[in-house]
Amino acid sequence: MIWRWLVAVLLMLVALSRECRAQEDGVERILAQGNAAYAAFDNDGALRNFRAALQMDPNNYEALWKAARACADVGKTFEQKDKKQAKAIYLQGDSLARQAVKLYPDSAESHFALALCVGRVALFEGGKTKIRLSKEVQKEAERAVALHPRHDGAYHILGRWNYNIATLDWLMKAAAKVIYGGVPPGASLEEAAKMFAQAVALDGRKPVHRLEYGRTLIKLERYQEAREQLQACIALDRAQWEDPQHQAEAAKLLKDIRDKKDKT
Repeated sequence: MIWRWLVAVLLMLVALSRECRAQEDGVERILAQGNAAYAAFDNDGALRNFRAALQMDPNNYEALWKAARACADVGKTFEQKDKKQAKAIYLQGDSLARQAVKLYPDSAESHFALALCVGRVALFEGGKTKIRLSKEVQKEAERAVALHPRHDGAYHILGRWNYNIATLDWLMKAAAKVIYGGVPPGASLEEAAKMFAQAVALDGRKPVHRLEYGRTLIKLERYQEAREQLQACIALDRAQWEDPQHQAEAAKLLKDIRDKKDKT
C-alpha cells in the first residue's frame, strides 16, 4: 500500500517537473521571438511576444523590462495620428516598468525602462506635472547609471533631461520654480553635451546618440563639432527602428548650420 502511494507521488512530481520545464522552454522560446522581432525593427511583434511571455510568467524579468521598452517604441508610432492611444500605450509601459523596478530593484534595465516610459508619459502632460515627472526621469536614469556605469541608453536619457531643462520656455520655468524652487541645479547644455558624449563613447554605433549630441553642440554654437557628429550619424548603419528619421533630421540640421561659424 505504501509503495503504491510512493509511486503515485513520484509520478506526480515527475509530471509537475516536466510541466514546469515545458513552461520554461515555452517562455524562453517566446522571449527569443520577441528579441528577434526587436532586432528586425518589428515593434508590434516584439511587444506581442513579450506580453505573451508575461502571460505565462508574469514576473519574468526580461519580459517585464523589454515589454515596457516595446511600449515606448509602439506608442511613439501613434504620437502623430492618435495621441490618446499613444498615451495609453505609454502608461502600459510605465506600469510594466514599475513592476520591474519593484521586483528587480537592483537591475539597471528596470530603472532605464522606467525613466524611458515616464519620459514618454510626460510628453502628454503640461506645466507642473511635466516638471514633476521629469524629476523622476532624472532619478531613474541616474539610478540606472549607478547600477551599470556603461549603460549608454541611461546616459542618453540624462542628456535629453539636461537639454530639455536647459531649454525650457518661461512658462515651464515658472512651473519648475514652484516644484524645484527654480530650474534644477546643474541642468545645463554643457552637462547635456557631456552626457551625450558619454553615450557616444559607450556606443557610437547608434545614430540617435550622434544626432542629439550634434543638436546640443549647435545650441552651444560649437558648429564644427556638431557637423562631425551629424555627419557620423548619417554615415552609420541602422541600429534602431527610428534611425531613418534620425538620419534625415541630422541631414536637415547640417543644412541649417552650413554657413555657421563657431562662437569665438
